[in-house]
Amino acid sequence: MEDSGFPFDMPPRQPHRRYRGVSAWLSLILVIAVVVAVGTLLYQTIVHKSGISGVVIDSYTLTPIAGATVVAGDLSVGTDRDGKFRLGEDVASYSVKKQGYDAAEVSVTRGTDQYRVSLRPNTVHGRITSSADNSPVVGATVNAVVGSRTVGSTTTNDRGEFELTDVPDGASLAVDADDFASDTTTIDRHTTLDFQMRPDVLTGVVKDAQGKPIAGALVAVGDSYTHTTADGTYRLKDVAQGGRAYFKAPGFAEIDKPLTPELHLDASLSPITVKALYASAQTASDPKLLGPLIDTIDTTELNAMVVDLKDSSGHVFYNSRVPLANDIKATDPILDPAALVAQLHQHQIYAIARIVIFEDPILAESRPDWAIHDSASGGLWHTWNGLAWVNAHRSEVWDYNIAIAKEAAAFGFDEIQLDYIRFPTDGDLATAEYGVPHNDETRPQTIASFLQQMYAAIAPTHAYLAADVFGLTVWETGDGQIGQNLETMVKYLDYVCPMIYPSHFADGSMGFDIPNDHPYEVILWSLQNGEERIPEQTAKLRPWLQDFSLGEGISYGPHEVKRQVDATYDAGLSGWMLWNAANVYQTAELAPN
Repeated sequence: MEDSGFPFDMPPRQPHRRYRGVSAWLSLILVIAVVVAVGTLLYQTIVHKSGISGVVIDSYTLTPIAGATVVAGDLSVGTDRDGKFRLGEDVASYSVKKQGYDAAEVSVTRGTDQYRVSLRPNTVHGRITSSADNSPVVGATVNAVVGSRTVGSTTTNDRGEFELTDVPDGASLAVDADDFASDTTTIDRHTTLDFQMRPDVLTGVVKDAQGKPIAGALVAVGDSYTHTTADGTYRLKDVAQGGRAYFKAPGFAEIDKPLTPELHLDASLSPITVKALYASAQTASDPKLLGPLIDTIDTTELNAMVVDLKDSSGHVFYNSRVPLANDIKATDPILDPAALVAQLHQHQIYAIARIVIFEDPILAESRPDWAIHDSASGGLWHTWNGLAWVNAHRSEVWDYNIAIAKEAAAFGFDEIQLDYIRFPTDGDLATAEYGVPHNDETRPQTIASFLQQMYAAIAPTHAYLAADVFGLTVWETGDGQIGQNLETMVKYLDYVCPMIYPSHFADGSMGFDIPNDHPYEVILWSLQNGEERIPEQTAKLRPWLQDFSLGEGISYGPHEVKRQVDATYDAGLSGWMLWNAANVYQTAELAPN
């Protein structure tokens, strides 16, 4: 056998000892690594089970909140500049607080060691300025409100700035300031609210054509109105945005102006003298009858016409949109008021709408609860002529007539003239039952209260408000048993129109056996007496003059009419009106146009 080079009796070679040592070391290192890894894992698990960490953020901006306090029992830590925190012990719950934020209560969930806590900001600040000139609104009241409940309040400083804390979720800001319109805005997810307030006070001065201030002039915008002071200045609050301002004063023509952003309007009023004649609805609806009256006005010093829209029958002589007028079938639409006003204005005729108030048999019969009752019969009370009257104490009657008057103003009438503003004078007054105390105090108070409400309704329109009163009202210092007292009524009227008909005065009045024979003296003395009673408001007096013949004494023609006109002028007044129920007038001695 061939020789292999190795002895046949040699045993197999074994690995060198050095290699066995390296292998052992490798095994040891692997064991140590495993032990370290397991130890680290055990260490982390132990630490996490005994500690909590997290971050606190703003729920609106999602940015970290530094300086928040995290509290769990006796433990308390603060968040760092990144909003992070760490509690080193195991706890069941903890709270997070920060000034300017709602606190949060957090329950610890097993297995969760990292928490993201959101805090809702509850502080709102901002700056309030005027929309007119961007100036700060100082002293504005800023309320946080939820529903109708105020939950926080502050005021703006001299820079218009404010800050409200502890504002609950869902609140709104309501802002009020003198001379500005109130404003409310939702907060939503805002912490800064800068906004502007709209000025709502109109100021200015009202003067006559010569530059003299007019005291007591009315200034109206929307439903708000005021009167000028002695120097003609005014301040009207609660002025709505946009629209027009109306300027009125007895003895002057009304004007209106558009509102300006600066809310400052001066006005110059021109004098107006009203010299009118009366036309019934039947006359005004017939061109053959209306035409001659317009011609009379065009050719004489007359310049106005009084037209019935609602007379003592209770009829409303046009297609009214007042529901009650149609419900009780009071409408008798023989007039087109808007067209009539346009026709009169084409002739430069001042248009006056006459509305009879408390003698209204249609309303009384249709709404008996609103009528005067008869204590003897238990039914409706009636005059000697069989007419039922509504009860002037009933506010429903007021509302009905106010609605009609506002409708008349909307047609463009320059003046609303109320008639029968009184309690009845004929019939068995002893059996008249009103359901409320009816005496010397309540009668004039009731009439005045009605006029006050009517004035408030008409004041914001372009129309003036007038009322007809008995001629005796300028003499009688009480209420004449009918509720008419001059001093009480004049406060709520632009014009008071005493019906000073000489034929209506009793024999012996003013020392005359037959007052009807003395038209000049009856008018002059009556007006002078009225002027003495309301010396600061004589411009509101405009008498009705007699242009008809009645009873004993002389008949009335052009001369008697002229004598009454002269008496009006001699009393220092310039306006007057002629009454003739038949609408036939004696104007031959009136001054030409």
